[in-house]
Amino acid sequence: MVTGVACGLQNRYGAFARPGWVRFPHVPANLRVLVSAALLSLSICGDAHAQDPEATEPVAEPAPAAIDSVPPVSPLGAFARSMVLPGWGQVEVGRPERGAIYFGAAATTTYMIIKSSQKLSAARAAEPPNQDLIESRSGQRENWIVLTVFIAFLSGIDAWVSTHFWDFETTITGPPDGSIGAAVGLQINVP
Repeated sequence: MVTGVACGLQNRYGAFARPGWVRFPHVPANLRVLVSAALLSLSICGDAHAQDPEATEPVAEPAPAAIDSVPPVSPLGAFARSMVLPGWGQVEVGRPERGAIYFGAAATTTYMIIKSSQKLSAARAAEPPNQDLIESRSGQRENWIVLTVFIAFLSGIDAWVSTHFWDFETTITGPPDGSIGAAVGLQINVP
């Protein structure tokens, strides 16, 4: 007979029986039942149309649009444009939404540089001069400058990558059989 606190608790409250297949004992049993039911429902879902030759119908695919294989600007040119004015390289490549995001971020951080510079000037002009406040305002301005340079660099790298992937067209449509869900397609033109 084994003695000890754990054995005494098991004897008082009954042994904790756990099935052998359970790998995660900390997961509640209700959650395990829900996950099992979800997996079972996924395995029983719908007919397999691809395996039934009578159920498959040819789907007319639209003719791919002719895409020029040369990007409008070189990757280095897009990088340089976005370093000068964040978002410019993305607009040149045909991604104006991304360009607007980078331009907005750079404009915001530039505004914060101007605002923190004004606060630093006011702290330096104050009588008597508070050295701690001056150092704090100077640190804030430096942080905004670093963030602005980082956003410009990030915009340049994104423009460089966008130039390399400028002719990839992705489409999100419903499945061709009309079922619920989404299908993602990627068209790659190989010369």
